[in-house]
Formats: sequence, structure tokens, C-alpha cells
Amino acid sequence: MANAPIPIRPVQAKRLPASPDKRSTKEIATLEVRGNLFTNWTSVRVEQKVTDAFPVFQFECTEETPIPLKLDALQFIPGDVVRVYVGGVPAVFGYITERHVAYDAKQHAVRLIGVGDTFDLTNTMVPLEKLGGHDGKAWLKLAQDLAEHLGIKIITKGAVDGTPFENIQVQPGETIMAVLERYARMRNIVIGSNANGGLLAIGENEATPTGTLIEGNNILRANAVVRDNMVYKRYYAVGQSTGSDAGSGDSQNKQVAFLPGTSTRNRYMIAVTDIADTMHGVQRRVQMEKVFCEGSKIEAQITVQGWFKDDNKSDDVWKAGEYYHVESPSLILHQVLGCAGCTYEQTDAGTFTTLTMMDPLHMEGYLNYRDPGAFLLRNMPKDL
Repeated sequence: MANAPIPIRPVQAKRLPASPDKRSTKEIATLEVRGNLFTNWTSVRVEQKVTDAFPVFQFECTEETPIPLKLDALQFIPGDVVRVYVGGVPAVFGYITERHVAYDAKQHAVRLIGVGDTFDLTNTMVPLEKLGGHDGKAWLKLAQDLAEHLGIKIITKGAVDGTPFENIQVQPGETIMAVLERYARMRNIVIGSNANGGLLAIGENEATPTGTLIEGNNILRANAVVRDNMVYKRYYAVGQSTGSDAGSGDSQNKQVAFLPGTSTRNRYMIAVTDIADTMHGVQRRVQMEKVFCEGSKIEAQITVQGWFKDDNKSDDVWKAGEYYHVESPSLILHQVLGCAGCTYEQTDAGTFTTLTMMDPLHMEGYLNYRDPGAFLLRNMPKDL
């Protein structure tokens, strides 16, 4: 059958070698399984989500090889470690979690569904021997220690707060991700995932755009929403310290931190901390609440042709975690937004990338206004 996946000899490199597939290398999605590379899929969908715990992917094909008698003789098995490439560029490192099979008189179809390696952090409980012994650790050290037995690395972006916690409590039966998220909120750290595997810890970073999305030029279709249901006029975090001989009273038991918001209505957000911490932690928590709320105010879904920038002329793919200048009069967007997610797709209709663009604050991004408009002017197409 013409649509059976084509195996190729793997090469240890950042980008894959040319494929026997006759299409452009930039239009080929590849799945590396047990040292073999497979292409020529009938349908591909890969979702990078930089502010979610793990990416996901789905590949479909029709098999031409005889069906083996044993499960372990199959080419693709749930639990297989895989690498996903789009146009030869790494997009996901993780596992196949589901194998779906369907057939009729004419064909035998297979659908593979998988996730990034950080998926295991979301449904794996903290080992009993790791429940204690974490007092005095910073968040990054805590994350490294809890994820070490899974072989999951921790990657940082921006200024990740390294202030240690005086006391850290882990409850029996608590998932690793639940622990990490609980303490990350007290340090204003956004947790996400990375294309090459590993948990991504995002601190404050400069929202420097690395590409442009322009209506009438490279945007095929788009939709956007501006919402204010999660935006407030005043943000508060209320907490208390662990207490000590050195400090007591209201200054320790009634800690309050405040930040102004952008709502035009007099709406209040009050977050009660679930961790006893210093005033620094309470201040970071109110900043985290503002990131969650204000960062969700703008969301746009923008689709472009192909997976690579500059109409597929660039060697760089569109990536979750980067910032792009969006110029779309129809959406009333003329600003830098953060790419919170990238969905790479390939069907009979062609190859596309859909970018989920959000306020830079969603990714802890802050704009540098020292050179306003310079990036857009440098990268605006000459024929506009």
C-alpha cells in the first residue's frame, strides 16, 4: 500500500537526513521508534504546549506488513519511547500511550497517540522515600530531586526564582506535578514542557519577537477573543509565615500582598496561600495570580502554511515558547504576543501550523520598549 510508513536508517543529529519520500523534506513528519524512522503518514497532528505539563501527538497510517501473531512483534507498541520530528526538527520526545486499529476489506489502519515524557509527572505519585528531607530547598532543586528517578530533566527559561523554602511538605499519594505546581505558585514560576523532553520552568523573561504574523501575507486564517471575565482591578494574596522565635504577631500571621490590575470594574481577586512562607513568597504568589488572570485576556488562533517561518524559506519552525509580532487589522491586533502552543498538522489538504497566541504575560514575558517598532520595521515584507 502506498500509505504504509517508510522506515529509514536513523542518524544521531539535530536534524534528520533526506528521506526517500519524494515530498520536500520540510513537509515530512517522522516518528523515531526503537532506532527506526518512519514517514509517509496519512495524517499527522503534533501539539506543543509550552505552558502545559506535556505535549501530545497523533499519527495515522495504513499498514502493508503482515500482522504479527504477538503484540511485541508490532512496529508500534504503547510504551515505546519515541521522538517526533517535523521537517527534520525535533518536536516531541515521549511515549506512545495508545494504539488504535481498524480494518475493512480494503485496508488495515493504525492510529498512534502519544505524549511528552513529562506526562509521567502528572500521574506518578511521589515515592515514599522522597516524602521528606526537602526543607531549605529552592523550587528548582525540589523539582530535580522529585523527577530524578523518572529520568526527566528540568529546563529553565528566564529569571526563575531561587529563593529557598524554609519548610516543604509532601503528602503521601500526591502526584509529583501537584507538589511542583503548589510550590511554583509561591515563586511565580510557570510550568511547561519542552520539544526535546523535560519539564520547563519559566520565570520572568524579555518578550523579544523572532517572527511576524501578518494579515494578507502569511496568515491563512485566524480568530481571536479578548475577554475580561478573569481580569481584576485589585489582586491580593493572603498568607502566613511558619512562625519562629524571631518573629510573631500580625506581621507573621496576617501577610497581605497587593498588585493593581487592568479591569475597568472594581473587581477583587483574593488568593489565600496554601503554604506557610515568608512575605517574599506571598508577594510572588500575588504576581502568579496576575499572570494567570491578565495573561489570559487575549487569545488568538492563527494558521499559516507549512511548519517553517518565512513561507517555508527559513530553517526555523514556528515554535511554542517564542514571541511573534501580530499585525492583523481584522482582529484589531498590532502587537507582540506569546506563542503558548503550536499545532503542526498534515492531511490531504496540506501542511499547516496553528499558533495559539496569547498576551506575553501568560508566558511571564515582558516587553522591552527601548526600541519600539524596530523589530516590525526590520521584518515587514517589502511589498506591503
